[in-house]
Amino acid sequence: MTLLRITAFPVLAAAATLAAQNPAPIAQWPGAEIAEGVAFQGDGSVTLEASSETGLPVIAFWRPVLHDEGSRYPVAGRMDCRVAATQGPFDEATFDPAARHAAVSEARREQGYIDSERLASGNDTIKQLDVIGRRNAPRSYYVLSYITARDGDRLIDIRRNCTFIFGAAASKPDVLPLVNRFTKLTFAFAATNPADLSEQDS
Repeated sequence: MTLLRITAFPVLAAAATLAAQNPAPIAQWPGAEIAEGVAFQGDGSVTLEASSETGLPVIAFWRPVLHDEGSRYPVAGRMDCRVAATQGPFDEATFDPAARHAAVSEARREQGYIDSERLASGNDTIKQLDVIGRRNAPRSYYVLSYITARDGDRLIDIRRNCTFIFGAAASKPDVLPLVNRFTKLTFAFAATNPADLSEQDS
């Protein structure tokens, strides 16, 4: 495993709302560029690995989290994410996160992944599909995000796969807000204005 340098990225787009929800300013979060013009940051432990298949880095992220944190008895848990990107020529047919998930959904069901909700957002430059669900063995919850971004003639295809392990007291944790609170993708393409994924419509 080749470890690459982790840096603290400056915020490339306004994120005052997101910053207010976090204990540390986003500008201080560790992060790395996962493709040219695309940076990942996380409020937790970030490890950057070299990807032998694509030549682009793969990021592993984890942190402790609480479910029902505003209640009298919050439930402790753990959040693990893996973030990877590929890139190639832009093609309208592949600029479709829903089609990307449809291509693997049957295989995922056979592996025990049970999708419960899908949320789509985006525009002409960035599209995102968040697939939320659970797995019974081992018992866990997940948010699998498909993110496609267009940079002129280039298409960047990103997977952010986050898994959550909680104690038995958390019957149905609300996990998507934790992904949005503790991870961030920033886009800064030469031909477009910098884009913060947290500003996309849900």
